[in-house]
Amino acid sequence: MNEDGLSGSSQRGGDGGYGHLLVERSGGIGGLLLVWDLDIDSSEHRDRIGPQVAELPWQGDSSSQSAAAGAEAGSGASPSSQADRYVYAIESRFGLVRFGEAEMPGEWKSLVEQVREIANPERRRPGAD
Repeated sequence: MNEDGLSGSSQRGGDGGYGHLLVERSGGIGGLLLVWDLDIDSSEHRDRIGPQVAELPWQGDSSSQSAAAGAEAGSGASPSSQADRYVYAIESRFGLVRFGEAEMPGEWKSLVEQVREIANPERRRPGAD
């Protein structure tokens, strides 16, 4: 795991390729961590997923971005007040963002859904290497 608690191998910078896209879902009743790791450059979906990933607003930890999205959606509840909800961490060579399930903006939700359809998840216990 890296300093952000993510277990991925994505790299920022590099040779101009898109690299890996890592989606981690934590939380829920079982407390399991699911990880989807997509090597965009090796994927048959590169031409669709790569530009989408590059154009998203990567702004580091998105707690303020999440709060704003939740307010726009009118949810009125913070991720911490929603018991057993999932939290997503999305990491690529372009950055890292985190969203509560209910606060995830549509463009990010679309990306997560696509990655979940393409890549096979790996199940982990939080804190396990």
